[in-house]
Amino acid sequence: MKKFISILCALSVLLSCVTVFAHAADTSHKPYDNSEYFTHGDYDIHYRVVEHEGEFKGRIMMLHGFLCSTYAWRNMAENLSKAGYDCVLADLPNFGFSTRETDDMEIIDRETLIIELMKSIAPMDEWILAGHSMGGGVAVNIAEQYPVKALLLYCPAPQSEFPEAMEGIVSSKLMKGFMNAFFNYGTRVKPLVKLIIYAATLNWSFAMDYDVTGVTDAVQYDGFGAGICEMMYNVKPTDLENTDKITCPVLLCQASGDIILNGTMKEQMNSAFPDAVTYTVDGGGHQCIEDRADELTKVTLDFLSK
Repeated sequence: MKKFISILCALSVLLSCVTVFAHAADTSHKPYDNSEYFTHGDYDIHYRVVEHEGEFKGRIMMLHGFLCSTYAWRNMAENLSKAGYDCVLADLPNFGFSTRETDDMEIIDRETLIIELMKSIAPMDEWILAGHSMGGGVAVNIAEQYPVKALLLYCPAPQSEFPEAMEGIVSSKLMKGFMNAFFNYGTRVKPLVKLIIYAATLNWSFAMDYDVTGVTDAVQYDGFGAGICEMMYNVKPTDLENTDKITCPVLLCQASGDIILNGTMKEQMNSAFPDAVTYTVDGGGHQCIEDRADELTKVTLDFLSK
């Protein structure tokens, strides 16, 4: 009986978390001093510009990974801006402080949204495109559509086709309510968040000093879990069969201690870019763009200088 009551209580909590979410992000909400929003269709894409210092050398669009936001690029963006690059950090839809997708809005591919954002700032052929993890898969799709000056991939993760049989489960109100509750309340346990940061970086001291609000503020914002569910079956898979359309130089960085990407995912990316300049972060974890930012900045600047 106690178990039955517990289940009923849990279901009540989950269902109570399911609400109607607004299509647009709250563009009056400025999580950072340099926060801006780009509107396209039903979407408001949150982005930040870290302007160059000294001689201008170019502009870089930086796309984050799964469960991350512009915060993940903070260290590399600071380093690259000091070297003369304008760094534009964008929250992909459903992440950070950008619009959460719902089943009653007109869905637009995230590639299209980022392309339109880039075009609103400068012509596509003036851009360097950087992607980490999931953002790497998005960057590949964009680079296949438009010529960019260079493609920077850090622990890139290809996005696969979502199983059609799972769509009904993932799109259900129960699942969306559960995901909202999980991210809203589960991430309030700071030791758990820091443990996840450690798993992603393999750097204990970095994880212990980590400002978890950089992660939790975004995932607790405006129905994050429900947006993730919606994204899963709407997302455009990474096209690794047409990477020969990418004619720009490619930097491909992997991390030897990455436990987030499996061997198959790494091999898929490595095989797709046989002519890429490669680099391995020795002992680094999947989130090496954060704790090994200085090392990766040097590798990136060396690559771009050539």
